[in-house]
Amino acid sequence: MPLPDLETVRAALASLESILTNAYLQAWRDWQAAGLTHWRKRGRANYVWEQATHHALLNVSQRPDVTVIVKNESYHFLVDEAVSFRMKKADNSGFTSNYPTQEALAFHDSQQPLTGIPAAQRVEVTYTLNKAETDISDIVVVAREGDNISWSYSLMGIDAVAALPGGTGKSTSAEDMGSTGLVRSKSHKNKQNHAGDAGEQ
Repeated sequence: MPLPDLETVRAALASLESILTNAYLQAWRDWQAAGLTHWRKRGRANYVWEQATHHALLNVSQRPDVTVIVKNESYHFLVDEAVSFRMKKADNSGFTSNYPTQEALAFHDSQQPLTGIPAAQRVEVTYTLNKAETDISDIVVVAREGDNISWSYSLMGIDAVAALPGGTGKSTSAEDMGSTGLVRSKSHKNKQNHAGDAGEQ
């Protein structure tokens, strides 16, 4: 199974960009309106994930090009049977936090098949919060290969996009790209959230 191809993924998700962006922004508004200020960060992340996936599901339910597969208490969105994505919370480096179940590890390993998910290319559509955690700072499509980010691009027009030859495990987030467009490598060594794969979403 090949590494996710930037142009293939962008083409597949182009018509879904506003749906996914609005789903996250509406979910955050839902969270703010709920007034659950006593909840911990993990609970907030779960709440926003539940609401975001709910809003996304409502808007893709009638689309023939999108199939939603419910697996291990998560949702896999399959687009044109070619690209699969899941919606997740990420840190400012673009990495999601999950307990390293076999399922979670397989999702980020292009060499491993994912049972029941036929798409050849798998990515995550993530949201990140600002430093004060008072608002969503970006919504980003991220291609991972193990502990490395192969490429990423913003759905909010915040960062530049750079596809790197051969999927060399480099990140393309705005904070890594200076005026020269140089890109630094990012790796992620076993940063785990022991809440489980359905924990901090």
